[in-house]
Amino acid sequence: MSFTKIFSSLLLHCIFISTIFAQTPQSIQGKLLDKQSPVEFANVLLYAHSDTNKLLKHAVSDSLGKFRISANSGSYVIKFQIIGYEPKHIAIQVKENIDLGSIMLVEDNRLLASVEVVSQKELVQKTTQGFIIKAKDNLTQAGGSATDLLKSVPTVVVDADGAITVRGKGPLILINGRTSGISSTDLIPASSVESVEIINNPSAQYDADSEGGIINIKLKKVTTGGTNAIASIGGGMGAKARGSSAFSINHHSGKWNIGLNYDMRYSERTRQANTTRTSFDQPLNYLLTQGRQDNRTEQTQNIKLNVDYAASDRDIINLELIGNFEGQDNDEALTSRFASQWGSFTSRNRRESFEVEKAFVGEFAITYAHQFATKGEKIVWNASTSIGKENQDTDIITNAQNESGSGLGTPFLQRTYSYQKPQTTNLKVDYVKPLSEKVKLETGYKGIIRSTNIDYQNQTLFGGNYIKNAALSNVFDFQEQVHAAYVQIKSEPNKALKYDIGLRAEQVNNSGSSVSNSSISFQRNYFNLFPTANVAYFLNPSDFLKFSYSRRINRPGLGALNPMIDITDSLNQHGGNPYLKPELVHALEVGYNKEGDGWSLSSSAFYRLSSNIIRPFIEMKPNGVALTTPQNFGNGSTYGLEEIFNVFPTKFWSVNTSVSIFNQKIDGNVSSMDVANEVVSWYGKMIHNFTISKTTKLQVIGAYNSPTAMPQGTRMSVYNVDLGFQTKILKGKGGLGIVISDVFNMQKSGNIASASNFQLERTFKVDTRAVFITFAYSFANIFKESLLENQFSND
Repeated sequence: MSFTKIFSSLLLHCIFISTIFAQTPQSIQGKLLDKQSPVEFANVLLYAHSDTNKLLKHAVSDSLGKFRISANSGSYVIKFQIIGYEPKHIAIQVKENIDLGSIMLVEDNRLLASVEVVSQKELVQKTTQGFIIKAKDNLTQAGGSATDLLKSVPTVVVDADGAITVRGKGPLILINGRTSGISSTDLIPASSVESVEIINNPSAQYDADSEGGIINIKLKKVTTGGTNAIASIGGGMGAKARGSSAFSINHHSGKWNIGLNYDMRYSERTRQANTTRTSFDQPLNYLLTQGRQDNRTEQTQNIKLNVDYAASDRDIINLELIGNFEGQDNDEALTSRFASQWGSFTSRNRRESFEVEKAFVGEFAITYAHQFATKGEKIVWNASTSIGKENQDTDIITNAQNESGSGLGTPFLQRTYSYQKPQTTNLKVDYVKPLSEKVKLETGYKGIIRSTNIDYQNQTLFGGNYIKNAALSNVFDFQEQVHAAYVQIKSEPNKALKYDIGLRAEQVNNSGSSVSNSSISFQRNYFNLFPTANVAYFLNPSDFLKFSYSRRINRPGLGALNPMIDITDSLNQHGGNPYLKPELVHALEVGYNKEGDGWSLSSSAFYRLSSNIIRPFIEMKPNGVALTTPQNFGNGSTYGLEEIFNVFPTKFWSVNTSVSIFNQKIDGNVSSMDVANEVVSWYGKMIHNFTISKTTKLQVIGAYNSPTAMPQGTRMSVYNVDLGFQTKILKGKGGLGIVISDVFNMQKSGNIASASNFQLERTFKVDTRAVFITFAYSFANIFKESLLENQFSND
């Protein structure tokens, strides 16, 4: 398909939709402030003047406190509401577009006896680059990690192994807008998340290493006056027990705001895996069947301290300290059986692995923001650093067995250890300068400095002593520096048009070396320019067309570059590839957003063209070992449609449906083998929210992910249904939550792969069905809307 045809089809797609829905209501906009600070995520509620009990429309203020809502001509009452502030009402007469200007909200320090629950509101807050969803609106992942929370975010796909994709590609994960040393969203409790922002089309101010877009996870920070605290405890049962507890306290007085949060999650999990592999060129070891049983114990503790100091009306300093402690113990039993091409028994063994893992990450960040005398001119400095330590020790016992499973001979004993010390430092400055009333210049710099040392050793027991296996042991050092500068122009020439055009320049220097194997050494320095353009045209305040283009890069990280081989399954090993090249991407999108009375639609058509694509590749070795490593293929393309539809059938019931369908094509060559695959994939997610009463809510989420393309095959479909229930008790000070995850126990995953010399099928099933019960108690009014936000782990 040519570029001209693709662009034409995208444009026609949006024109067709806009023609169907085009209307011309009037605009009501303004900005919510607390003294001089913007109030974000405030509810903006529109009622008819003749009936103030019936909610007509709902909006949410953005990060700058701005809101925009539409209405036909008539008399209305607009209400502003957010926990911790006194509600505010304004009567308005709509005849033309209205700008209410700055609206001051007043803090409410009274202990409210209850919280007013209005009719259902829209789950997502749309932006011209994506959307934002508040964590508290998700009931079905109570107690989980941020990974669990993302499973219930529209358009985001999380597979059974925790891999996160958006439109078929892995996104860049940011924590509070920065590159974090916390490498996995599994380490972030959902209870500490304020909101999740999906940015499908990042502008030049964001990292170019965002081929699959950006997911920005914003952590909670309370700023309401006085002292506030909340405590929660919970327990649940899947195949085995799990539990959690959390405590938060905050104090805001004068120029100071100090908050401390702690949470703990514990779970015992089981997982089963089954593999069938046929090796066509090995007649004696022709058919391999494997069965694996895992028993994993996980424990995570998090502590976060934040300190804000308002040095003046124009100067704010923020300090943030995060500590994460993780422990995992995993007992794994793997049985492998070989049969010949003629079906006769060849060999069998049982391999038991006992793994103990301990990890720590400490992160410190400081931010200084200065507002100049000129309105809109500001500069923000940010510096952060994180250090980590991870130790993993594994004892492995392999027993040869006869056909009936009885042991043969002496067990073969091995042990491995891996010690890792990662460190990440970020330096960032952003400057905004208004050039006119409708045009502003944004520019800045970001530097990322990363280093990691990994000491991996494999030992075998000989004569009563463990002897190092030099061929399987290694010490790997990795260093990387990324220096980037950007400039972009943002403009709103009129109320109908908004655009930003930018350019980002990035210089990357990285190197890696193997201390024990001098043949593994690399050093790469490369420079790239990344142009971006985003244009939004508002047909009216609630309807807009958008167009975006960006060039991006997928830089291979440490996990992909690390050459060490994991031998836990000696017949199916995996490792990194230190010689990977970065993947370069051109991304194009055309979209349309529309709001009506009781419904809204966000529709997008997207296209992505990639070179040097990075995908896992399975190579069958002559010794019967299948080795999986990431490789650079040739080119890849993805094009498709994405729809997010919200509807409010009744005032107590809302439905959010998201569907994405796309074609993925991979065409390349690896190890003198031609690799080509093309698969049409789709995924859908439906979220039902019911407001049963002013104090009780119910949520039902169903998700389906169809098979997706791999270079040598496809990943299997995944689907599940989750239920969440919340109710407030003890006069609104307490809350009770019940969650049933994977109600029908359907969630499993796997993949099918093949080449000229093998065919492989693997399936995984984790104990995803579980019941969790949470109780929380708040000691001040500001936590009433955050009582039951996720204290359990749900894989």
